[in-house]
Amino acid sequence: MLKGYFSYLYKNTEEEYKNSLHSLLEKNRNAKLLDCGCWDGNNTKKFGSFIGTNLLYGIEINKQKAMQALKNSVKVKVSDLNKSFPYQDNFFDVVIANHVIEHLVDVRNFISEIHRVLKKNGYAVIGTPNLASWHNVFALLLGLQPFSGPTIKPDYESDISLVKKINKKRLDKVFYGNKTKDLEHIKVMTTRALTGLLNDFNLKIELIKGFGYYPLLPLMAKPLSGIDPYHSHYIIVKARK
Repeated sequence: MLKGYFSYLYKNTEEEYKNSLHSLLEKNRNAKLLDCGCWDGNNTKKFGSFIGTNLLYGIEINKQKAMQALKNSVKVKVSDLNKSFPYQDNFFDVVIANHVIEHLVDVRNFISEIHRVLKKNGYAVIGTPNLASWHNVFALLLGLQPFSGPTIKPDYESDISLVKKINKKRLDKVFYGNKTKDLEHIKVMTTRALTGLLNDFNLKIELIKGFGYYPLLPLMAKPLSGIDPYHSHYIIVKARK
């Protein structure tokens, strides 16, 4: 019963998060879009369709997935997002980093590079788990590692059996090979830490949105996460150069 309940909460949060991210993308058929960590390019194409542009660019460290992105009409470059982006200054209108920043080591360089490659008045949309979400706070109260990381071992091997069962089934559908390497969360931030980092590099915060207010049902969670994104499961921040 609990497994079904938390699976329902997670799926609802994911759907709300995805729809909101899409809604933040501004229509502009001439926009150059950079998808950081574009994987196979499927999401990049969806982002482009919401913007109305075919000028799709990506950075992906996995060579096999980068080849798939090329087949999806994404001009992808194989590179490490901890390092300098392989693009010139003031090149992009939109930069998206969806569930990427938590996997990086040098997050300050990452944000600095986003600022560098964005055109004046260009914007970034960054989505990530929130370290200060209530379910992470609860884990700490129990003396456990936060669910969102930093990762000591992948969450399909979680100390809490319910989480282990939910995540093992979900992850088997998405990842293959070395799951530990794919799923490590290295730098998990609070909402205020992320917005502070963006401000450090002169990116002006336009919007902060929260999703998932565990363990509450969506009817209560949605308004509360809207009021208090600082304790929601996921956060999306939109910032402009």
